[in-house]
Amino acid sequence: MQELDWHDLRYVLAVAREEALAGAARTLRVNETTIARRIARAELILGSKLFHRTRGKLLPTETGQIVIQHAEHIDAEIQTLGERAAATDSRAAGSVRLTANPLLVNRLLIPAITELRAAHPLLQIELVAEPRNLSLTKREADLALRMGRPNREQRVVARRIGDFPFAVYGAADKRRLKQGWIAFDDAMTHLPNAAWIRRAIQQEEGGPPLLTVNDADAMLHSIRNGLGRSLLPCAIADRDPALTRLSGKAPVLTRELWLLVHPDIRHLARIKAVVGWLEQTVKRALSRT
Repeated sequence: MQELDWHDLRYVLAVAREEALAGAARTLRVNETTIARRIARAELILGSKLFHRTRGKLLPTETGQIVIQHAEHIDAEIQTLGERAAATDSRAAGSVRLTANPLLVNRLLIPAITELRAAHPLLQIELVAEPRNLSLTKREADLALRMGRPNREQRVVARRIGDFPFAVYGAADKRRLKQGWIAFDDAMTHLPNAAWIRRAIQQEEGGPPLLTVNDADAMLHSIRNGLGRSLLPCAIADRDPALTRLSGKAPVLTRELWLLVHPDIRHLARIKAVVGWLEQTVKRALSRT
């Protein structure tokens, strides 16, 4: 009787992460035919379908989800064994993939990265500036910074590491300052800051916003260039000499900042080093507001 082995599970895991045969083939550097054959073999052994196609994506069935959870656990253990075998001391070394929205990456993390590199020169940091919430359970990232309490990600360790106050900002150069609002587009209406801006526009009865954007970093650049006013986190905007706070000292909104890590890797020295750096970076930024 045939049994599944790790080689079979690698292909199942790759398809689950990429949601397509083509993406899995690129990840594993094989052709799509090989991927399809391996998935068919696994389904034959298990006697059950592992994926179904929905809107052009290969999504796991109930059986597939169970198999994928086991595969993720095995994959994490293999990675951990490899790292422990390669390093006999507790130095933080290796690659860490960290994701956050572009504003946090560009304005908070990148200015502080030299401090981390100086303390841990053997680390290789991959910063992923992505408005979309990448999945830690699918191993799209090792760590994530999120504005707001996570409610969808499963099998992750989440901890609130700060509360970010927001205020209204405009261009510091009064000659460039326009009084109209810059808002988020319709895809971002679920954000608390997007809702606050929408209410402010409605209260003023000033018509539609002067400009809409789909990213907070784009919003910051728009304000710097005098295209209007909008809401930004004080810990970032107060440090920018091209911006000025328009709404007074008291914040108009506060959002929680959460740090997410997959439980299978949180004990690793490289992960602990980056977590410690993130906590200190956020603490330092908030102390200046």
